[in-house]
Amino acid sequence: MTSEASLRAARWLLAVVLFLIVYGSLYPFRFQDAGVHDLPGLLARLPWARTTRSDIAANVLLYLPFGACLGWMLASRVGGLLTLLLAALAGIALSLGIEIAQIYETRRVASFADVAYNGTGALAGSALALVLLAARHGLQRNALVDVLAQPIATALLLLWAGYRLAPFGIALSPAEWRAAVAPLWAGPWFAPWEIVRHLIPWLVVAQAIRSLLPGRDEWTGLAVTMLAVLAGLVVVAGKTVVPAEIVAMALALALTRIFGRFETSRVAALLAWALAALIVVDGLAPFNFGVGPDPFGLVPFQDSLTRYRATNLGDLLYRCFAYGALVWLLVRAGHRALLATVMAGVLVLAVEVLQAWLPGKSGDVTDPLLVVAAGGLLAMFEGPTAPRARQRRSH
Repeated sequence: MTSEASLRAARWLLAVVLFLIVYGSLYPFRFQDAGVHDLPGLLARLPWARTTRSDIAANVLLYLPFGACLGWMLASRVGGLLTLLLAALAGIALSLGIEIAQIYETRRVASFADVAYNGTGALAGSALALVLLAARHGLQRNALVDVLAQPIATALLLLWAGYRLAPFGIALSPAEWRAAVAPLWAGPWFAPWEIVRHLIPWLVVAQAIRSLLPGRDEWTGLAVTMLAVLAGLVVVAGKTVVPAEIVAMALALALTRIFGRFETSRVAALLAWALAALIVVDGLAPFNFGVGPDPFGLVPFQDSLTRYRATNLGDLLYRCFAYGALVWLLVRAGHRALLATVMAGVLVLAVEVLQAWLPGKSGDVTDPLLVVAAGGLLAMFEGPTAPRARQRRSH
């Protein structure tokens, strides 16, 4: 049975997700009379508009947590097939209502295609929740069950790969492939800060793989993941392979061998500090604080919503990875999920507040909300308490 604590976390997270979906889909709420007031006429105004792969991915991902929360809450009550059906229908109904409302919102483009992609996201999210529940309750252990039993680690791995490969357009020309590796010949190979910016996330990915492959060789898993990302950087349009990341990968592989000899909690604590420092430096560099601050933004995702989604999908995936990883590492270091969320949220909120004094940057509540969402997902899927540290082992 699903624990009451995880169900409570799912209910709270569903409320947050619903708010963000409605808010993000209808902002800035500038409604006008569309001249149509009956349902058939409104439906006739919804075209099957073509869109990009990035926009499709954004629409699916937007409703994925909605479906996951519903699936988690309904599975033990109505069964698997009915859970999938109800989650998909709920996603379609919510999306259709929002698309109809967007007809009256002057800055939005309503489309039946969005309803289909949103419904697909809700269905996929509910299916993911069912699979995770089955893996948690399954008696037979195997590699797939071990992976599914660690959904947060799996999500971090996918978020990092998604960030590196967004917006996922495939390059078919050999000339584009050569251009992708051209920076390797141009250099520079020694760029300390750029190496660190790649190294810390790859070390986090290594810990995620260590969690997914307990008792197995995470070094090999990390090496395979790196090769897959490098191949993706070559074949995805607009991506390049930079020397700093190659150096960071080599260092991460070496450090993974060393970290494998220490307790998980110690490594997680070290990486949490390193990731926190990276978040601070990335958020506040070059530290040229001004005299008077700009207003702190109380409108979530205001900057993202004023730009085309394909241009900021990669940035959003990175922030979800960084903040989710920080909460996850703090939990693995021995803190409860609630305390880990508060600690990470206070740090990120402080960075956002200080950004109000930085020219060219603007602080708002978006990133702290992402931290809260990460903590809610962790509490829902993996429980509110911190796992016991793995004993020291060597290869």
